[in-house]
Amino acid sequence: MAANENAALSACPAMEADLVLYYYGDLGFDARKGVEVHLGDCGRCRAYVDDLRSFLPRTVAADEPPDSFWLGYRREMRQKLDDASDSKSWWQRIVTVFQPWPVPAIATAALVGIALAVTFSNRVEEPVPPKENQALIELLPVAENLEFFTNMDVLDSMDLLEDMNGQANGTS
Repeated sequence: MAANENAALSACPAMEADLVLYYYGDLGFDARKGVEVHLGDCGRCRAYVDDLRSFLPRTVAADEPPDSFWLGYRREMRQKLDDASDSKSWWQRIVTVFQPWPVPAIATAALVGIALAVTFSNRVEEPVPPKENQALIELLPVAENLEFFTNMDVLDSMDLLEDMNGQANGTS
């Protein structure tokens, strides 16, 4: 093995990265052909690639635990979960149901309460005018539409003139 380590360490420094890429098959067509030509001429690089082929597959070997490990692990986890659920009292279980949302819910309830209090406490009552001003207030809309009523009087006069004209034409 020492001879192989010396051979791996003595691979051509310019080709070392290309040799690793060659091993993984990540080189383009031209670069791969160039490495193969070099491997045909250089024994040190050939030994380096052979070392890669023998060493790298051992580093990625799966280290899967046996089935007995998983059965024991499952049994232990179920026991811990059962113990944890039994240790909580009934009120703790209820609290855990509501745990994610109490702050937003309380804040929302407070805002609704404040909005209702402000809405119902600020009733604006219209002030009742004194009795001497009530007649003036009742005439105010009529005064605002005075021009309309003036035009109506003119129209009534026109109707009266037409009626009189019609009577004069009918009698003559």
